[in-house]
Order: sequence, then C-alpha cells, then structure tokens
Amino acid sequence: MRPDMTDQPDPQVPDLRPLLSPATVAVIGGTSRETGLGARTLRHLRAARFGGEVLTPDPRDGLDRDVDVALLCVPAAAAQEVLDRIDGRATFAVVFASGFEETGGSPLTTTKGTIVLGPNTVGLYHAPDRALLTFAQAFDSLVDCRHGSGAFLVSQSGAFGARVVTAAARYGLHLDGFIGSGNEVHLDACTLARGVLAAAEPRVLLLYLEGIRDAGALQALLADAGRRGVPVVCLLGGLSAAGATAAASHTAAVSTDTAVTRELFEAYGATLVGSDRELVLAGLGLSLMGRAAGRRTGIVTGSGGAGVVAADLLSSVGLEVPVLGSDLQERLMAHLPDIASARNPVDVTAQTIGDDATLEKVCTALRESGEVDLVVVIGRENQAAAAGAHAGAAPPTVVATLDREPAVVRPRIEAGEVVLPDLDSACRVLASCAPPRWSVTAGPGSPGSDPTAPESPRPPAGPGSLDSDPTASGSLRLVAGAGVEVAGWGAATTVAEVLAHGEDLGWPVVLKSDVAAGVHKARAGGVRLDVTAATAREVATELLASGVPLIVARQLRASMELFAGVRRDPQWGLVVSAGLGGAHVELLDRTVAMPATLGAGHFTRRLAAELFDRVPGRYDGLAAELAAAAFALADLADRTGAALVECNPLGVVDGRIVALDARVVR
Repeated sequence: MRPDMTDQPDPQVPDLRPLLSPATVAVIGGTSRETGLGARTLRHLRAARFGGEVLTPDPRDGLDRDVDVALLCVPAAAAQEVLDRIDGRATFAVVFASGFEETGGSPLTTTKGTIVLGPNTVGLYHAPDRALLTFAQAFDSLVDCRHGSGAFLVSQSGAFGARVVTAAARYGLHLDGFIGSGNEVHLDACTLARGVLAAAEPRVLLLYLEGIRDAGALQALLADAGRRGVPVVCLLGGLSAAGATAAASHTAAVSTDTAVTRELFEAYGATLVGSDRELVLAGLGLSLMGRAAGRRTGIVTGSGGAGVVAADLLSSVGLEVPVLGSDLQERLMAHLPDIASARNPVDVTAQTIGDDATLEKVCTALRESGEVDLVVVIGRENQAAAAGAHAGAAPPTVVATLDREPAVVRPRIEAGEVVLPDLDSACRVLASCAPPRWSVTAGPGSPGSDPTAPESPRPPAGPGSLDSDPTASGSLRLVAGAGVEVAGWGAATTVAEVLAHGEDLGWPVVLKSDVAAGVHKARAGGVRLDVTAATAREVATELLASGVPLIVARQLRASMELFAGVRRDPQWGLVVSAGLGGAHVELLDRTVAMPATLGAGHFTRRLAAELFDRVPGRYDGLAAELAAAAFALADLADRTGAALVECNPLGVVDGRIVALDARVVR
C-alpha cells in the first residue's frame, strides 16, 4: 500500500502538446453572428495574434485535412453529428455545448481516435503559444498573452476558472495556461493536469475541483507532480463529513472526508486552500519564490502593532516566528536607535522604517543570518529593493504594504518584485512557500523523505470470516488472528462460567454482552467494568437475563488508551485512522486519518508528529506499534471485505499495545 513512485509514463495520459501548442485549429460553427461562440473565439485568436493556421469549415462538410484542434461551436443537438464528421481528422475536439449526460442525455462518443475536451467547457488558454481557444468574455483582457509565471490552472468549472485567471492578472500574476475540463467525457481534470505537467512543464500547478470524482486519478496526479517537484495548490469544492460506516462508529467520526483529503494532499506536499483568493496568492508565492528551506519567519516593521498582527497571522497559517539569537540581535541593533527591538518582530521604529539604507542593512543581516527561512517587511511598495524582496530571493522575502489595492502593487510584481497590498496577503504568500511537512516525495532530510523505505511488516492472515461468527467475540478472534494482541477473555452463557473465567483470568474482569459486532455494546448497556468476585454473580445474572451470552475479559490497567480503526470508503477505499482513544475519542480529536494506500511508514511518521513526539523520548516506539496495529486491521478488512474494523480502546500495557475491545462489521 505505497504511492506509485515509478518513473514510467502512464499510457492513459494523452500527449497534450497538440492541444496546447496547435499548428492548425478549426473553428466549426457559430461564426455567422457576431455574438456566436465561433465568432467570439475567432476574435480572441486574431487579437492574440495566434501564429498557427485557422480554418473555418462549414459544420456540414467536416474536415478535408488533419488538424490539431477542432473547436465545436455548434448547438448540442448538432454536436455528435459534427463530431462524427471530424472524428479521426482532429487530434482533439473541444466541445463548448452543454446538454448531454449531465442533463440525462446521451454521452458524446468517438470511434476513430479524436479526444474530446468537454463538453460544457469554455476551452483553454496557452499564453506561450498565443492559443486563446475559448469564447469566454473574461479573456478579452488577456489577449496580450503575458506569461512567464510558470503557473498553470486546470479547473472543472470553466467560468470559475476564467475568473481565477483574471483575478490572478489583477495581482500581476499572468498564468501561462488554463484548461476547463467541463463534463469530462474523455479527459478528467486530474488526467488533464498530468498531461499539463508533461507538456507544459509548469513551475506550479493550480487546480479547482468541484469534488473528487476519481480518488485514484487524484492520487496519481499528486504522485506525478511530487516526482517532478512541481507544487500543487488546489481549491476543492464539495468537502463534507463522511456518513457513518456503521452505527456509532468512532472510525467514521474521526476519519471524515475532509480529514482524509487533507492528509492525502499533505502526504504529497500539495496544498489545499479555502478560497479563490488563497489559490491566487499561493500560486503567486510559489511562482515568484518557490519553496523555502523551513518555516521560521523574520518580521521587520516600523510599527509594533503591525508586527504583532503579522506574528499572529503567520502563526495562523502554520509559520513560526522565533526569537532571534543574542548575537544577531546585537548586529541588528548596531544599525538601529536604542528604542528599537530586535527580538522578532524586528521593530526598527517609525523614524527608521523610511530610511532605505538602514532598512537594507537590517534586512541583509537578517536574511544572511541563517536564523530565518522567510522574511516579511512591513513597509512601502517602493522598498522591495531595500528589503531584498525579489523573485528567486533566498530566503523568500516579501514586502507587505498596508491598505493598498492589488492594482497599486501589480506593476511591482510584474517587474519581479514581491510586494503585496496588505498583511494578510503577504503572510499567505509566504505560507505557500513553506516546505511540505509530511510529504512522501519531499526532498532529502524532510520528514517522510524516503518513499522507498520498506513498509512495516504485515502480520500473517489469520483464520476466520465475517460469515462464520458476526458477534463481538468473533471480532476478537478475527483481530487476534490478524496479529493484534487481545486482552485475555472467554465466552460465558451461565453464571458459573463467568465465575470460572474470572478465577482463571484474575479479578477484576469486564463483562460484555456478546452482541452483533455492529451494535455498540456500551451504548446498549451491555458493558460492566470492575466486576469482582464479590459482585460477579449479581452482575452476570442481570446481563444474562437478556438472553445474550457474555464475554468475560481480563481488566488491564493501561497507562494510555489509544484507538485504531479502518473503514471502507466508496471513494478512498480503505481508510486507516488512529490516535488517542477511549470513550471520548471524537471529543479528544487527536487522531490521524488517511487512505491506506499511503502506507504504514508514512502513517508512523504522522502519528509520531501529531501525538508521540510532543514529549521527546517518553513514547518512543509507540507510533510504529500503533501504525502496525492499524495496518494489521487494514489487512483484516482487505481479506474479509469488512466495512469497518476498529479497536477502541487499545491499551498500552507494560509498553505493549493490547486490544481491549474490537469490532469487525460487515
């Protein structure tokens, strides 16, 4: 269960070079009226000074020669007929019309090799080739085809994607390209994005996805981008809590779609953002500055209040604001008045912030100190040179102005200066440059940087099936057979058997009704703790009155209660989750949940970082043990077809992880 890390090209990913860099384009239909889709597309091509050949055949005639791209600007009712005529003559057919499968109609088809983009797409834009293959009015202002940012956007919504392209341009970020995938009869957004990685070789890939239609395709894209070292920034619609896999399932409660999706993106060093503005700002930061070496951030300000706000904003987006070393503070103070502060934020005071020569000395000393990985300077838009805030600077440095409009800083950004109109924007741009925390494809020395490391060994498959024993005791047998240690227990149908098991196991014991695995025993009133020799007869008589047999389990005193579970998700397949457990696992919310395909090694690293490394040295080895237990449950689910397998709690007893309860649900 490891991400695909091979270097072989995927034969399912088409060569997009003829689509992005076409030599011949046919605009079919919609050209007789000024407002027609074909006429608007032709105007874009002419205004952009497209260098390829443009044909305008009659829709009834088809094509008498091969073309790279055919733009079908005809109504939906005529689209299939026109597509049949050009099938095999056009490498790609871009279908603008809507009204097919998405409205209950028949899907578009080809039989001779033509690949369809769309239908219901606004088309695409590739600035280096001046290929404005779109009718969208948003591109009227982009016919100059400015490019060089290295940023490319793939969007499932064409109209929204076009808005992002124009919003980026307002900041001075001119995207190299854009594709709207539409209703994806042949090419889904993730496959298109993989084609873009190969054909356009972007520096940063931006995505807008209206939902995850194919989890495997998304994971393949993220793995591909990780191999190529291309950062991915995604705005994802449709994130919602997963429905429970089974009644009262802790696993479903703590492994929501949102949690699992975020883990997947972080595992591949990709970024999920929450708005179109964040998408643009992250693209801007990665395009201009690339990745930083770490997350330590230095702040230079002439206003103490602005420095405090900046520190709060940076912390909120996951960056660190460390106190600077005493030697560095002394070097900085040599350039500053006595009332200044050099701790970090570096408050140079209002009387000094306007002195560019002094500002340059302070910023140079800070940037060359090795104590920070990112720098934000709160100043004027014309101070980028003094601050060292230019494209490609190391460490990445940005100037944050206060209360400006994007139009004010756009000329600066277009000139390669990293100047943002407000503190929030500047801090988010810097955050986008921070290195991935847990990437399975991160660089040397990063957490999770060895994707080829062997996975934790899998326990051998044990006997048993869901059909043979669907009870709680059957779950215990299955989990033990999978290689997870289970607290000693025995089955009882009489009071005498309860007493005998208690003597064998040692008092006190736990009594549990041996109900179906899908029933939550505690909520059904079928669990009694601290049962002693003196109370066992009374408690057993009460529980056995229901007619349900009992489980008599040794009551262990655990130093810590943990949790591990696996659910079968229709989108992600097997999802593993683990963390702090017990009766209030959902309230504790100290868990990690991710697709099992990311592997036990990555799960171990995430559990260590999220839980056990918080107290160095105290819980060494527990992350690996908990991950091994979780993946043993994953193997069990895989082998039996179970929808849910969970152990809550798992007790830490004498340094070992022992299952104190288990559920395996069909």
